Amino acid sequence: MNANMRVFRNRRVPVVALRACRGVTLVEMVVFIVIAGLAVAGLVVGMSGAVRTAPMSKEMHQGLQLAQGRMELILAQRTLLGFAGFTSATFDPCAPPGGAQEACLAPAAYPVVATCLYTGAGTCAFGAANTCQGGLVDYKCVRVRVTGPQGTTVAELEAMVANY
Repeated sequence: MNANMRVFRNRRVPVVALRACRGVTLVEMVVFIVIAGLAVAGLVVGMSGAVRTAPMSKEMHQGLQLAQGRMELILAQRTLLGFAGFTSATFDPCAPPGGAQEACLAPAAYPVVATCLYTGAGTCAFGAANTCQGGLVDYKCVRVRVTGPQGTTVAELEAMVANY
């Protein structure tokens, strides 16, 4: 053996240094996993119960679907009639007398699906008062509001139609 090997062989490592480097035991790891699993399971059960019993999210989702469907019908009407023919009397294909199509029928739980067309400085009878594109006549704005079973607004959409 050379001299360098003898130095390493006779060197003693303190016990404190060995214990500082030993890491985590298997028992400690299992205890941590069990505690973390219980905490996560408790959170998941609490969150799922809150979401399941929240009736408003279901109403809002259905109301938004109704509003989107009506808005699609209205925007298709604009394509059919052109900008000049798209007036407050003709913009909504679901308005009487022609509103008997199945696509226009709303479930009984949603008593009001209101629509409004306004141009320039005009505004709707419901919703925020605003102007359509700063009052320019080459734009028309459409607003659709769906009222839920409790009479509250569950969805409201707006679209702007341009004369292009």
